[in-house]
Amino acid sequence: MTHPTITPGTAPPASPAAAAFDAFHAARARTTLVARLYAEAMGEGYPAEVAASSSWDWPLLGLMTARLRMRPGQLLVDAGCGTGGVGLWLARALSARLIGLDLSRVAVGQAIGRSGQFLPAGRAAFRVAGLEATGLPDGCAHGVVCVDALSRAADRDQAVRELGRVLAPGGRLVLTRALRRGAEPV
Repeated sequence: MTHPTITPGTAPPASPAAAAFDAFHAARARTTLVARLYAEAMGEGYPAEVAASSSWDWPLLGLMTARLRMRPGQLLVDAGCGTGGVGLWLARALSARLIGLDLSRVAVGQAIGRSGQFLPAGRAAFRVAGLEATGLPDGCAHGVVCVDALSRAADRDQAVRELGRVLAPGGRLVLTRALRRGAEPV
């Protein structure tokens, strides 16, 4: 199987959801308050370099690394990547290549800016895309992660079908969903 070249891709038109996430990521970039609050709340479990927008901790990153079971050089897709921290960290830990996708142009710009802190040039690319239409070829990814982003998809069923479409035979899809304290998973 040939591997897709990591290229920027063509961005879809901006949506109201994309504008809201652009504002969120722009505001968060202007302050360290959110990162400080996560670090204080999570203590030693907080992976500061990831700078996630959710409650990620070291044990969860380790579990994802083990569950993906990827070999060096394989392609990891981070769907709903935000500023790229989780995907970049996983790609470094797995010696994988990375394509990150997010609705927010601001987040994608920030992810591109951080990629050199995690991976050598040419091993990561980011593009503006929705979960329902990634623009990636069929079966190109050996692993796909979608961290707390599926619930924000306009069409969750289509998003899951799309993520499955880009997954190579034998590849693994890891989805997470944030739950409020005391909530029961569906």
